[in-house]
Amino acid sequence: MKRLSVLLLTIALMFSSAVPTYACDESQTNTYVKQVLFGDQASQYESDENIKMLLNALFLCSEQHDNLGQDKLTQLKDKRVGMLPTLSGINVSGDSLLDCAHNSWEYEFVGDKKAQANRKKTLQRTVNKVFDFGVINNIFCSGSGKCNSFSALLYYTHILSDYLADDPNVTETNVHGKSVSSYTGQPYIELNCNIPSFTNSQKKNTASFAQFSSFDSLGRCGVAFANISTDNMAPSGSRQKIGSIIPTGWTIVRYPGIVNSEPPYLYNRCHLIAHQLNGNDTAANLITGTRYLNVSGMNPFERKVANYIQSMGNHVLYRATPIFEGDNLVASGVQLEAYSVEDAGKGICFNVYCYNVQPGVSINYANGLNEISDETYDADNMIPFAVSNPSDSNPDLIYEVNKHLAILFGTQKSSFNYTSMMNQINEIANNARVVGDKGESEAQRYIKLKGYEYEYFNTLKTYIPLLLQNEDFFNSTFK
Repeated sequence: MKRLSVLLLTIALMFSSAVPTYACDESQTNTYVKQVLFGDQASQYESDENIKMLLNALFLCSEQHDNLGQDKLTQLKDKRVGMLPTLSGINVSGDSLLDCAHNSWEYEFVGDKKAQANRKKTLQRTVNKVFDFGVINNIFCSGSGKCNSFSALLYYTHILSDYLADDPNVTETNVHGKSVSSYTGQPYIELNCNIPSFTNSQKKNTASFAQFSSFDSLGRCGVAFANISTDNMAPSGSRQKIGSIIPTGWTIVRYPGIVNSEPPYLYNRCHLIAHQLNGNDTAANLITGTRYLNVSGMNPFERKVANYIQSMGNHVLYRATPIFEGDNLVASGVQLEAYSVEDAGKGICFNVYCYNVQPGVSINYANGLNEISDETYDADNMIPFAVSNPSDSNPDLIYEVNKHLAILFGTQKSSFNYTSMMNQINEIANNARVVGDKGESEAQRYIKLKGYEYEYFNTLKTYIPLLLQNEDFFNSTFK
């Protein structure tokens, strides 16, 4: 009866509408900015007053629209940031936000040049207040130097967070009481040094079996556990019809150009233990999983196991555990563990967590509702992440950020950290700038580019904190 109630609720939610959001909410931006500045130490600066000032100013420069932000402007004035404009002096409409505040730092927004200039000066003067680059910088807001380039770095980090279109707080989770970091562009992450947690007796078992959990009180699937061999692998042509099965959190939505399938449905009825491994096509083995989880996350491991069994004839212990947060109807991800029995794990041994995400789509894991989160997708009124042969007249974000990194860290250009960062950035740029040259579909191009955007972000958050530690202006404020 409880499962029926959940099913009816899920069907009702399928016909409800999600509330639209802007490209990147404030919390999301703040998380990414702090990570770029402080890396793994970002959480230590949650309550830092200087960081609050910088983030308030960044909001007014990059996110403010439709008369929002008076509280942040007041807070900056209370902190004695001088020569700030009124809210009306920076205000733009939501429809103009991308054009005004998501192009190059030097770009002139013809819709309201004065408002755009005031927004940039608000950020620059706050940066100067926090780091004290001097009174001349504060009055004239120089278009060169470290104050300007640090402001630009914050500005471009906000745009990068819009590209990523993902709130890292949503995808961070716990598996068996241990924290799992948020999704950062890779479909899976290793757990416990990639070692599964089967018992010694289980690892010696050569009897084939398959066990599926009963539904919990919310109608959700539980652990699926099997010892798979050629004895119980699914024969060819045995797949059953599963279209009538509605897992918890199920909705039917298409995302052309973002989901790489045809039709481009966001959700699949995702087998916990793949059909090719055991052949169980019942509701106890099916969860609501994104196309990305199914194809990029779980499928590579499923194929690896299937190929091993078919070539060696050995048994493989295989356990799939859907991870639900609280009463959520959609799993945050799936833990996959596998161990080849006869050769004591030499052929197959892994323990991974596969993220139930879809790049560019925001998922409400409580009920399965979803919406496009990447409002930069297909936008032609903002700076792109990567273009072929970028130049001053045709820049991309990587090209522009590189110019400001060279100014910020001019005295460190020969250091190991700077050269390592630039080598990685250049490799990412070279790959990202040719995405689409091999005839990929629109969705394939989108997912590839999204991966490079995450690689770029991870490179920045690895090296910029190390470089900033060697800059006097930064160390004098954040000791």
